[in-house]
Amino acid sequence: MALTQTETWYLSESIKGETLICQKLANYLNQVQDPELGKLVLELQRTCRQHVDTLIGHIS
Repeated sequence: MALTQTETWYLSESIKGETLICQKLANYLNQVQDPELGKLVLELQRTCRQHVDTLIGHIS
């Protein structure tokens, strides 16, 4: 089933937002000194990347 123009736009905007979050988490990971907090940020970053991949899958 083809996506409407609005649905494609929404997915594109969602991808942009999730990508920005991934970038911010990467910056936070470089600054974190607490190993436990670093693990948490890394897990959040992985989850965020999965979201981006899922959203891209809906466009393809």
